[in-house]
Amino acid sequence: MSDIRARLTDPALPRRVEELGFRGEDGPDLLAAVAAVLDRPDDLDWIARTAERLQTRIGDFGSTAEGGCWPESEPSSGSGRIAGLLPMLSLLVTAPDVTAYHTSRGIPAEISRATLADLGQQVWVHRQKYGEFGLHTHDWLCWAWSGGLYWLGRLQFGLQFEQAAVGRAPDWVLSVHIPRSGPLTRESVDDSFAAATDFFARYFPEYPTREFTCESWMLDPQLVTLVPESNLAAFQRRWHLSGDVQPGDPDVFFFVFNQRGPVDVATLPKDTALRRAIADGLAAGRHWSVAQGRLPQRQGACDA
Repeated sequence: MSDIRARLTDPALPRRVEELGFRGEDGPDLLAAVAAVLDRPDDLDWIARTAERLQTRIGDFGSTAEGGCWPESEPSSGSGRIAGLLPMLSLLVTAPDVTAYHTSRGIPAEISRATLADLGQQVWVHRQKYGEFGLHTHDWLCWAWSGGLYWLGRLQFGLQFEQAAVGRAPDWVLSVHIPRSGPLTRESVDDSFAAATDFFARYFPEYPTREFTCESWMLDPQLVTLVPESNLAAFQRRWHLSGDVQPGDPDVFFFVFNQRGPVDVATLPKDTALRRAIADGLAAGRHWSVAQGRLPQRQGACDA
């Protein structure tokens, strides 16, 4: 990408940063990082090469859409003090290319903006976890930058190619993801499921889907017994669970308690009913699972 410096010095960049969902200190910190990187040729070259890789993946949202965007190593420069800075800047400069792809499919501008604002959302999540500016979820953002994942109301939905069971043809499904953006009410989930069914049928008719899928710590059956009247329990009850589970303690440590790495269960906060129930269960020796669920699309608003 030969115009990398021009993109980073575009007078419209502050407005773009705001549209990409950067909030609070994150916006000024990003603009300061942009100014600093302009004096580091090795960093600019890395961003340019990576931006070209991101551009070539637009429209490729199969099973490899999440991750695989980044070179194996980054330059050994001062940017290394900010976690994920160079991937962040690569996403920043290619956002207009993804917007152009959305426009070419007729996708409304407000949906395009909401989807790409996940960049600012993920930087905010990084600050909540680590207490500083940075980005540790750049692999996840590859999916949205491929043009295959969209933020529709309360939930995010991604086109995913799924190898079917023996005797069945491979199929496309809509993978459901739950961002940190407020209560997971029944009404908001119903609206998102309905919006996703209509959205992908309208703008991606060549990829017909029939089912929602979800893989999450929120689908652990324990949830409905620990906090039975909660929005999370109502969400869990929607799904037909496959029986396949994976260890989920690291997920609840991160998504519920904002903690990574070794965790002293005795120190976990208990300031909400969910945190208290999970912390007490872990202290008693119980463990959490990441479970998989499926749901026919037209049953997304089923009784929960």
